Amino acid sequence: MLSLEKYKGANSRHICPSCKSKNEFTRFIDDGGNYISEDVGICNRASKCGYSYTAKQFFADNPERKIGLRFGKGKNIGRSTYALENKNVSQAEYTATTPDFLPLRHLIGTLGNYEENRLVQFLLATFPNLIEEIQEAVKRYFIGTTKLGKTVFWQVDHKKRIRTGKIIDYDSTTGKRRKDVKPNWIHNELKKLGQIEEDFNLMQCFFGQHLLPENSDKIIAVVESEKSAILGSIFFPEWLWLSIGSKQGLTVERLLRLGTRQVMLFPDADGFDQWQAVASDANRQGLDVRVSTLIETLATDEQKKDGYDIADYLIEQARVARVEPVLQPIVEQVKQSEARVEQSEARVEPTIIDFANPCTLDQATVDALCNRF
Repeated sequence: MLSLEKYKGANSRHICPSCKSKNEFTRFIDDGGNYISEDVGICNRASKCGYSYTAKQFFADNPERKIGLRFGKGKNIGRSTYALENKNVSQAEYTATTPDFLPLRHLIGTLGNYEENRLVQFLLATFPNLIEEIQEAVKRYFIGTTKLGKTVFWQVDHKKRIRTGKIIDYDSTTGKRRKDVKPNWIHNELKKLGQIEEDFNLMQCFFGQHLLPENSDKIIAVVESEKSAILGSIFFPEWLWLSIGSKQGLTVERLLRLGTRQVMLFPDADGFDQWQAVASDANRQGLDVRVSTLIETLATDEQKKDGYDIADYLIEQARVARVEPVLQPIVEQVKQSEARVEQSEARVEPTIIDFANPCTLDQATVDALCNRF
């Protein structure tokens, strides 16, 4: 099995091939403790560098090294020795792919019309004492609105590149996703309009991934739905909340992109076992991933069948006017994790868009937003 090298002192941390920092680079190793390649690994300076080149990406770039899947036992320096066998390998399977990105103007064009955004209006009505926090979350996560009042969750990566936007329609009364309206994607709509190529190569990232560099001192909380990430960020701003978008979307490969930072998973009630298995695999590869048992413990059998999640939990408690006291179980999750997070030197505050009049962005605001990308 390929995994990140466990820390065994300064000699197990190397010079990053990107930022050249000493003792900051964690390499991938094979079962014999041999390095896959000197540049295959993750830089621990997630906020200042963010370099990540996984073993899977390496084998995609070097398919001939993948052939055989059998490790040799010869001594070597810097890289593993592989016993190659004659085996047909599909070039397409291992060919490295490069994601395509959307122009910034498409994101900016959705930053408004919040009075028609059914999810935003539901949150404002449900949490009237948290209006400022909701507004800040909308700005921070670049929540967009379609002309029909649907919500756009933009996927912007840690380098501020726009991958796509997920379009979801919500019931403004219940705050639930409308099951009679299928989610859609911005890149699909742009294809229909002929504004991007048909072969647009989508490679999804975490919703909220653009916030990683400016929140290097925070524990990362990963949830399934984008709505849960928004609510989590409102009630627990001391954590960085990311969404993977689906239960099946959580993989070890995705978690590797977060580097060596501590991660707490908050699975929906119907996904606890699956996410716990992914966390176990990730920890065997040298990552620090914990799984919250909050929803698994509190949800009834019926709620588990319905996919009860942390957003449902917070909304449910708000409706019985117990928003503040009910947070204690989640606070206990923080204590149990025994997190030791190094504080960054300074946190960069995000550029704020005028929420009061988001439909008419002045040029200075647009320029400031563009500078973040």
